[in-house]
Amino acid sequence: MSRPLFALALLALLGTVSLASAEVTITTPTQGQVVGPSTPIRGTVSQRAFLVIYSDVFREGGEKIGMVPGIRHWSNDDNTITVRIATPRLFALPDERLRYEINVKAYSSPDRAGEAPDLGEVVITVYSQ
Repeated sequence: MSRPLFALALLALLGTVSLASAEVTITTPTQGQVVGPSTPIRGTVSQRAFLVIYSDVFREGGEKIGMVPGIRHWSNDDNTITVRIATPRLFALPDERLRYEINVKAYSSPDRAGEAPDLGEVVITVYSQ
């Protein structure tokens, strides 16, 4: 194998390893949990990260209603995540259960936040009371 080809293969492998080692884990809320109008998000990231958290909101029938912007926040110094986000109710549909897909995306810097998350991402589905 030629040197340039070997160098490219090595760089590709190292890039894959670094992406695979980045991880976001959410411990609260859990998948399928019923949440109140204010929801704590707790978890960990594999390294200090800039977090972008938002929720997509759906009706019971699956129709997407909209998106709740959420927050942009750094993880804690010990790589933990402790934030609170809004999971609002619709007063026009007081008896309808809503589904929230909470998206947690982790970036190495705020400048990368418009791109694909380079440190990982997770989506948790929860429901309104």
